[in-house]
Amino acid sequence: MKKWNLTAAAALAVMQLAGCSSTAAAVPSAEAENTDLVRVGISWAMDEESAAEDEDIQAYVEAIEVSGGEPVYMMQVSDRDSALEALDEVDCLVMAGGEDINPAMYGEEMHEGCEEPNDERDLSDYWLLKTAIEEDMPVLATCRGMQMLNVVQGGTIYQDLFTEYDTDIAHRDPELIDFTYHTITVEKDSLLYVAMGQDKEIYEVNSWHHQGIKDLGDGLKVVARAEDGMIEGIVLEDSSYVLGVQFHPEWHIVEETLDCVPVFQSLMNASASAEA
Repeated sequence: MKKWNLTAAAALAVMQLAGCSSTAAAVPSAEAENTDLVRVGISWAMDEESAAEDEDIQAYVEAIEVSGGEPVYMMQVSDRDSALEALDEVDCLVMAGGEDINPAMYGEEMHEGCEEPNDERDLSDYWLLKTAIEEDMPVLATCRGMQMLNVVQGGTIYQDLFTEYDTDIAHRDPELIDFTYHTITVEKDSLLYVAMGQDKEIYEVNSWHHQGIKDLGDGLKVVARAEDGMIEGIVLEDSSYVLGVQFHPEWHIVEETLDCVPVFQSLMNASASAEA
């Protein structure tokens, strides 16, 4: 596996030179009957066929539809201009879970426990999220998405919790069969506290990650932690609505293990408020 030792900016340049450009057209979901539905972009989908076959992407689709929104598959982007074009098609954005982020993006060499990154996706997600923040578009960033939010803001990542973080909590099933579950404590009256809609601070959430936030990025605030101190929720303070969670609210909805519909509705309400 190739070792990297680059700054985030240099890493992006390397990926662009390597051919990580925009290769797929925007792939919106089927046109909704109600044109007043909030259009919620999902990053990322290679194309409509692959998105339809990806059960993780379909969990976001189902969660958005159950919550009253219209899911939209986002196009791949390669720079700010293509990101603006893609974001023009939606009202708010969900950054989905997925592969490990290339540590070159936060200036580190690759740890042996870091799994194979997807450089093309890293480039696309970076520009999509960075541009959404600059345009003050409401964003919900889940799992990898929360980690990318931290990277975009200049933070770093534990590349492998099993070897780099002292914990008794299983944040991911070593057999990669199913979610593990653990409790988190949410800061009272924070954006996440309000978004959860249940007027309580302690939740049992699903977990499927072997990486996590190490150094917190600029402008971010921690609003939830696991019992071992691992960061489970963040917000970007100088924004209308940018929320990151380490767990998967979409799967909680699909599997009916926790009512996270209010989380998606909160995102969509923020979009409606911004347009009012």
